[in-house]
Amino acid sequence: MNKFIYTLPVLIIALSSCSTAQKAYEVQPINVSVAPYLKMTCKELSTEQSSLLKEAESVGATVDSEQQTDKNMEIAAWVLFAPAAFFMDGNAESAAKLGSIKGQLEAVTDAMKVNECIN
Repeated sequence: MNKFIYTLPVLIIALSSCSTAQKAYEVQPINVSVAPYLKMTCKELSTEQSSLLKEAESVGATVDSEQQTDKNMEIAAWVLFAPAAFFMDGNAESAAKLGSIKGQLEAVTDAMKVNECIN
């Protein structure tokens, strides 16, 4: 019985690391061209940056929520029916959207530097 008490948490942790779902901070930016942003004024760039930051926060929360749900479902699947854990969806769609937003934010920041909007 003692072995089971110590083995179960280790097994759950090991198996829960199988999910492909990412947390928001793990999502890498997707490369976005700075060219469209170079034509914008500093005020337009600032407005765009604020809008993208709000969207990134919202999508990031979705990514984190989906990641946590995926992890919980994966643990339940391993405990109840192990083969079901291999059919988890993850959060690739939300993560890709967040990666795109992060890339746009980098492009806006680069354009702000080129246009000397920030030091």
